[in-house]
Amino acid sequence: MTSLLGYKKNRSLIWSVLRTLLAFGLVFFVFSKTDVAELTAALKNASALWLIISAVLYVWLTLLKALQYYTLMQDELTYAQVLNLIVWQNAVSNFFLSSAGILTYIATTRLEYHLKLGRSVTVFLLIKAADIIAIWLILVISSRLVWSQIQILQTPVLILIVSLGIIVAGCFLAVLFRRRFVSVLDNVLTWMGASKIKWIEKGMSYLQSLVSTKQDKNLDRFGRLLLYSIVYLAVTISWIYTNLAIFHLHLDIRALIFVSSLMQLVSNIPVSVSGGLGINETSALYFWSFFGIAENTLAPALIGSRVVFYLYNLIPLIYLPIYSTFLKPKEQLQNE
Repeated sequence: MTSLLGYKKNRSLIWSVLRTLLAFGLVFFVFSKTDVAELTAALKNASALWLIISAVLYVWLTLLKALQYYTLMQDELTYAQVLNLIVWQNAVSNFFLSSAGILTYIATTRLEYHLKLGRSVTVFLLIKAADIIAIWLILVISSRLVWSQIQILQTPVLILIVSLGIIVAGCFLAVLFRRRFVSVLDNVLTWMGASKIKWIEKGMSYLQSLVSTKQDKNLDRFGRLLLYSIVYLAVTISWIYTNLAIFHLHLDIRALIFVSSLMQLVSNIPVSVSGGLGINETSALYFWSFFGIAENTLAPALIGSRVVFYLYNLIPLIYLPIYSTFLKPKEQLQNE
């Protein structure tokens, strides 16, 4: 048992190191597409107005994400508690590892708020499901608007839309038919001999947790959650536009929506560190190349946006001492 734990720890450490090396390697690649003079000029000539608008939108994104979680947690937690949870989760995810942010969320809900592990995981998965549905809807619409421009991306995008569509259908069936759907799906996978495949087995356990919530609250709350996810994605796209506008780069709205929806999917790849450092910038360079945006024009704006992004992440941290001093429930303070 000890050797197995040691093996898992070593594997986790190696994986973390490899992800970090990949991130910095991609950052170096993005830097290679610009020069110091262009980058310095972009930072010096940044628009203060767009910077303020972007900061406001980032704070709004934090509040909206907390609202998503509060929609499902309102029976157990206040909005102030949920916001405290989201600020911690985002800070750890964006400055360190996304997986560490998820662990922070789970640990905080379990140790500080005394929620069951299955409950906190179910909430997280439902929010992810709603976010994926929102991204899929926007991707379907935006890809139609730029279809003639994306050329060799057409087939991969079509495969992506169909694959996500299957996941979306599965999410709706799980919410509507709950255990009956999961039972039928499990029988089919067992018949096919695929139920023992690790990622399928893990996916089935996730579905089991998704159908564990009370039916009378499922549809209403999931409907509101989906609406908030769509609003969250719309604000995210607006925030991306303002980030580039800070550095006087105003891009076609249709292309921006399409690229942003793809970037949201890229951000969910489990190899990212520090809020998608390197991976987001490299992916953006590739996707925008289909719309005639030169790398030496886009790269300085992407690097500048990354600097601004880390500065923005400091803003919500102001809430943490405010919560601890004025908003933390008395019973929590007594338990501590």
